[in-house]
Amino acid sequence: MKRIPQLDSVRAIAILAVFFHHALRIKLLWMGVDLFFVLSGFLITGVLLNAKHHAVGRFFAYFYSRRARRILAPYLLTLIVASCFFGVAWMRHWYLYIVLTNFLIPLHIPHPLAFDPLWSIAVEEQFYLVWPFAVYFLDDHRLRKLSILLIVLAPVLRGMVHFQEHWPIYTLTPFRMDLLATGALLWLEWKKNRAGIERRGAKIGLALIVVGLTGLGVLARFHTSTDGNTRLGNVSIYEFSLFICFGFMLYALSGWQVGWLRVKPLMYIGRISYSMYLVHLGILILIMPRIAGIAGDALALVITIVYASLSWHIMESRLLGRRLRVGRPLAESA
Repeated sequence: MKRIPQLDSVRAIAILAVFFHHALRIKLLWMGVDLFFVLSGFLITGVLLNAKHHAVGRFFAYFYSRRARRILAPYLLTLIVASCFFGVAWMRHWYLYIVLTNFLIPLHIPHPLAFDPLWSIAVEEQFYLVWPFAVYFLDDHRLRKLSILLIVLAPVLRGMVHFQEHWPIYTLTPFRMDLLATGALLWLEWKKNRAGIERRGAKIGLALIVVGLTGLGVLARFHTSTDGNTRLGNVSIYEFSLFICFGFMLYALSGWQVGWLRVKPLMYIGRISYSMYLVHLGILILIMPRIAGIAGDALALVITIVYASLSWHIMESRLLGRRLRVGRPLAESA
């Protein structure tokens, strides 16, 4: 799977959006997580489809080994480091930290606030448990139909199912699977019609971004927000976020005027974005009471980047560089 350089910067924009959402309380920047989901669905589907010609055993062994090496070590390190600062009481519910951290907030299970971002890791892990089977056993046509079904089903569920608060809609996989499925569908279209995306993707993508931003603006005028937990908000806000994230991915893939997405510092941030995402909130929590304002936010960002850089160069890149005994790698991982 040939690397698409500007997608590293898409990761960077996603993590920086989430960081400044937590640092500056800018509400709409939570969409950085949604952008992560669309990007993940795109990349993982590409990896899986490129490896589909291999025998079933090697296909699954390589994929899950690669995912484990990509996810587990930084994740476990985050739990250990955070425990030094926030205690180990969370371990009473240790079983939820395997693939179920997206239930912590909806079920009000006590946990350090620094662990709040882990909900999205669980959503992706749950996706990894199911999606490889769909890719391997379905042809492209049926996989496309399944992706479309999931894209349609998620907002239907958000409209039909109502909770006393908005967190289950925000963190549970059935209500957020349209983002991952959109990324998967985008890869299928990229595989089939790359030239078309490169020719028209920027125009369509920018139009979708405008529609999404306009829709969110209109909803804001009527005081509709995710916190309001209305059926209208639960359906439309996340749909407009999907438009924006999908549009931005189309723009990035089109290659039109994307030179700014190939700036090396931004691409580097994207490369280390996983560990940045894991630790950024904990670092903000530790810094902000001691150093308020922009100075504290800037220091927290610097510490987050330094931590993630050390994690990448000392541990993550080395783990990802290892080769399995089953043979050469099937494809470049996400």
